[in-house]
Amino acid sequence: MTPRRMTPAMTSRMTSTPLLQGCGAVVTALLCGLVCLASPTIAVADVVDDAFAAGNEAARNGDWESASEHYREAEGLLPGRSAELSFNLGTAYAQLGELGPAVYHLRRALQSEAAPSAEIDAAARRNLGIVRQRMEVAATTSGAQIDRPEGWWELILGTLRAPLFAWLALGAGWLGLIAHLLRRRLSGVAAVGVRSLVGVLVVVFVVVGTLHGLSLRAEQSSPMAIILPASAEVREAPGAHRKEAFSLQGGSRVRIVDRAPGWSRIRLAGGLYGWLPAEDLGELRRPGRTAARAAGG
Repeated sequence: MTPRRMTPAMTSRMTSTPLLQGCGAVVTALLCGLVCLASPTIAVADVVDDAFAAGNEAARNGDWESASEHYREAEGLLPGRSAELSFNLGTAYAQLGELGPAVYHLRRALQSEAAPSAEIDAAARRNLGIVRQRMEVAATTSGAQIDRPEGWWELILGTLRAPLFAWLALGAGWLGLIAHLLRRRLSGVAAVGVRSLVGVLVVVFVVVGTLHGLSLRAEQSSPMAIILPASAEVREAPGAHRKEAFSLQGGSRVRIVDRAPGWSRIRLAGGLYGWLPAEDLGELRRPGRTAARAAGG
């Protein structure tokens, strides 16, 4: 299998307006909340804007190494999350052939906390598909283990973690309570109709609320992480002197199921377990500043 290259359309999307021009979307979002803040915060926004613009210019010139450095600087200073910035950084890493950091940042661009637009969502998924092909070629060549493509259940759980579903369950609960109180004042056909509505709302509240809670609990108990190096030697126990259990392809998704000082026990889909240095893992739910250092190091 020959991996495809990033198409010009995908590269131009990364460097085109309105995504990446000077005072672009990242700075616009920042400025909305900066009107009444002190000048040091405004200065930080200016530094973020400068780093972001410098990254855009380097990307337009094909200098992906410099682009990634500037984007990392901007991410380290940004107080919140930016889907555009994560997408640009992930694409820069993909252009450099650093598949682990590429997957890490492209997946962060898709998270609900980053609030990706439809354009960013589609572009990030497309780039992830290309990176995935490169990972499979590399794993086949080296004999390393690689994660399985995401199944429908993982996609559902990932979707259910979004805050929207928490609000949906809460709204259904309140509407159900209001409808129940209203039913007491009605009679006949109207009362029957409202009772049916209450039943539907209760089901939505219970099912959606339960699935949302389970998805959050699963993420907290065994958070997802991405293998950052090109390949990682998974050990049978924590410690570099321990026997190697298997090699794992960079960019693979794993779950962290246990921790020891400096080490994390991971689970690969399919039942493989082992220990890795914590620095080899990029946890997707980490704050951006810490994660930027981990994936950029």
